[in-house]
Amino acid sequence: MKAILALLLLFPFALQAQDYEKLSEAFTNGDATSVGRMLDATIDYTEDGKDQRIGRSDAENKLRSFFITNAPRSFKKVHEGVSSNDVHYMIGDLYTSSGNFRITQYLNKSGDQYLIQSIEIEKQ
Repeated sequence: MKAILALLLLFPFALQAQDYEKLSEAFTNGDATSVGRMLDATIDYTEDGKDQRIGRSDAENKLRSFFITNAPRSFKKVHEGVSSNDVHYMIGDLYTSSGNFRITQYLNKSGDQYLIQSIEIEKQ
């Protein structure tokens, strides 16, 4: 019984680790479509200091455009965690053909999965 309880407690963290891995891979490959699959219906999108509240398809298109302008070379996850109110986040450095960017993503639970609620892209 204790083993089952331990697995049930650890399972959400295993799913989240997979999400972080998928996000890291998508940013490494400049794959806006894969990131788009993990976006909520509307998100807060920040690029070049400009904050916007936009829909999933607009965010995916903005990311696609960003990746065309800044061809990714690699992505390194710097930090991940969970806030006290169950907001998951991942911070990473994206190395591109035109410089380095800090990517911060916040994910909230929606149904049985965590979806991206916010993406911040900052030039380093």
